[in-house]
Amino acid sequence: MHTGPTLGYHQDVVKGMMDASEPFGKVETFIDEATALDQDEKAALWLLAWSSREGRIQRREALAMVSALGWDYGTG
Repeated sequence: MHTGPTLGYHQDVVKGMMDASEPFGKVETFIDEATALDQDEKAALWLLAWSSREGRIQRREALAMVSALGWDYGTG
């Protein structure tokens, strides 16, 4: 029988953290440490948190990751 926190509980916490403008790394840590959740549930929470960020921040961080991996975004 599952008696730990539910996905709904974790979703509420993630939403609250994002609404409170917590650092994204802190939200990621909360998700990573949610031992009651499986990897699919954690991935869904991460996507929820990511989608709550401003588009310009999402793009800046995505381009930084592409650059860090040595890819040239401009040449396709």
